[in-house]
Amino acid sequence: MPNKKLKKKLSELDKNTGKFEILIPSTIFYDRSVSVLEALVEYLKQTYRFSYHKISVLTNRDERNIWTIYHRAGIKRLETQFTAEKRPNFFIPLSVVKDRSLSILEVLVSYLKQNTLFTNHQIALLLNRSDKTIWTVYNRAKKKNA
Repeated sequence: MPNKKLKKKLSELDKNTGKFEILIPSTIFYDRSVSVLEALVEYLKQTYRFSYHKISVLTNRDERNIWTIYHRAGIKRLETQFTAEKRPNFFIPLSVVKDRSLSILEVLVSYLKQNTLFTNHQIALLLNRSDKTIWTVYNRAKKKNA
């Protein structure tokens, strides 16, 4: 587990449940060499040292898939080295990814559109996607929820 200062920075108290909510930085989705789900699983495994089982419970996915996703991300990272650069960042609660009716990217974009004043362009900058991709993903998510 991360130290206490890091844990406070990466979590916030959910006022409804009284429990700490894990916050996911948008910068982990910037590297396009891995999928959005691979980036999320890799972040949870490396930052919090969660077991595959814990990650599967938190993301509402199968434990075997989590293992596969994590190892596939590791192989991709070996093939392409990612250099971090200064870019915009926003923290997203982990609990939003439990919705299995939408893809991870659809959930992230929907959350950012509905809970912030971000434009499609600002979301595109956060997630390193094109404006058109953000528009398409958001509209597809709206249709699924209708």
